This record gives sequence, structure tokens and C-alpha cells, in this order.
Amino acid sequence: MPGGTATATAPAGGTTSNRNLLTDKELLYVKDFLSWELLAIKRFSEIAGACQDANLRTLVDSVGKRHQAHYNKLLSHLQRHSQGGAVPS
Repeated sequence: MPGGTATATAPAGGTTSNRNLLTDKELLYVKDFLSWELLAIKRFSEIAGACQDANLRTLVDSVGKRHQAHYNKLLSHLQRHSQGGAVPS
């Protein structure tokens, strides 16, 4: 596959997909997702800090924490991939 690493040569000379590898393009998408999640974390933190209503602040803070969990999971997958480990689908 041009520009990527998602295919491997099969013994018969054909190609077979290896779902444990990410193409260069997919890696760029993951990095973009990380940037978007980081932005969401920052924004929800700012909004939670400005909330006067305690219930609303708790709700906004929980959304920010969910984005933090997504960020951590994406980063973990990316780090495993960069170390040559399998990335679960």
C-alpha cells in the first residue's frame, strides 16, 4: 500500500491485510484526534471553572473527564504502535 504499512506479502505472492499495523495516514488521523481531544479537555476545564451552578459544573467537568479518558486511550494505542506492539481494533 503506497505510503503505509498496512499490508504484508503472503506466501503465495498476494497481499493480506494486517490489522495490527496502522498506515501513515491512519497515524496522522490518530494524532489529529489527540489534538482535538486535548482542545476539548482544555475548553471543558475552562467552562467548568466559569460555571456558577454546582450541578452544571459537575456535568461539564464529567464531560471533560470523558475527553481526558479518550485522550489517554488514544495516546496509549499510539505509544504501543510506536513501540512495535499490536494496536487492538
